[in-house]
Amino acid sequence: MLNKDKSYYAGIVPTIVMLLIFSLLTTGLFSCGQESKEQDKEKVEQQQEQQARQKAGLKPGEVMLSQKQFENAGIQLGSVEQKNLTDIVKANGFLSLAPQHKASISAFMGGVVKSIFVQAGDYVKKGQTLALLEHPDYIQLQDDYIKAKSNFAFLEKEYLRQKELLENNATAQKRFQQTEADYNISKAAYETLESKLKIIGINIAKLNNGEIISSVPIVSPISGYVQTVGVNIGKFADPMKEIFSIVDNSQIQLTLQVYENDISKVKVGQKIYFTLPNQKDVTGNASIFAVDKALDNNTKSITVYANVTGKAQKNFLPGMYVNGYIETGTKMTEAVPDEAVINEGQNNKVLILLRTMKDAEGEEFIFGTKDVKAGISEAGFTAVTFLDALPKDTKIVTKGAFFIESEMSKGAGGETD
Repeated sequence: MLNKDKSYYAGIVPTIVMLLIFSLLTTGLFSCGQESKEQDKEKVEQQQEQQARQKAGLKPGEVMLSQKQFENAGIQLGSVEQKNLTDIVKANGFLSLAPQHKASISAFMGGVVKSIFVQAGDYVKKGQTLALLEHPDYIQLQDDYIKAKSNFAFLEKEYLRQKELLENNATAQKRFQQTEADYNISKAAYETLESKLKIIGINIAKLNNGEIISSVPIVSPISGYVQTVGVNIGKFADPMKEIFSIVDNSQIQLTLQVYENDISKVKVGQKIYFTLPNQKDVTGNASIFAVDKALDNNTKSITVYANVTGKAQKNFLPGMYVNGYIETGTKMTEAVPDEAVINEGQNNKVLILLRTMKDAEGEEFIFGTKDVKAGISEAGFTAVTFLDALPKDTKIVTKGAFFIESEMSKGAGGETD
């Protein structure tokens, strides 16, 4: 029985192996056949397309659509129109703050930093204490004030007494003059010390009540955000160095450079809209409040200042670069529907109908491109300047331009291959 099984399996195994090999070969040949058919079909289609292009006389950058493609894509044709659009002057610049909206804070008298109550990024109100400084000179100044005040009070009484005596001829003129001079000197010294103490932040009312203050506050002169903190606890605050800087972003300004050929168009009160170079979707509005009256000989430009308006101010920070568009009036200009302009980075173009052809299935439409310089967009139209002259009565693609553009890209890819 065992021998029979061995001989049985010895006969059937080669048969199975042969069947597997045959199956693999058949599958491979079938796949190759299918792939070959698909490649042949693709070649035929490419040849037919190439023949159609040659028949139509298509040049590089042109594309041909059948009437069916034209209708299914919803393509519409129109003409370049004359529109009364806003005239603009383009100018580059940056966002800034008016001097009254930023503050550099330093100590009026040098002192050692005792306490710091804020850090960069904090919002502070006008008059809020930012830090405390201490130094023996503060105490000495208060001592000098108390002595000067006491001396002034004594000399004031003496002056009034001598004045009364002089009026009654009970004292010499010379003695009165000496008393008056001492009184005026004492008064000046007293008032000078009082002003110094007020400047450095000493509370005069407390001092007059006998309270000596050992530390003086550094306060914010404006409301805004702390931009920099230049000291730490224990560091000496030099009067000549900035220890805090505060910025108030609630009223940002626009500073633009306008070149000499556009200077005559720019006036106070004109509106500006602007964008950020790296964030095209972020836009803002501003109004011109000042125009420089002197030309910069190096750049051949003048500076235009404008106040940023609207709630969008919170999106802007001082120092950001902007592209500005100054609205200087309106003028008649060539314009096309917004959808007709195809943007390719720094370049813009529109599609034009070059010619049509008849075939058995209907009309065939051949399109090409024209480079344009795009201007302002308004009320659904974009102002355009054609870089090359446009033949009279040329039809442009007003709807469906992106479909044709995609077909052009396919054709360009096919030619390359």
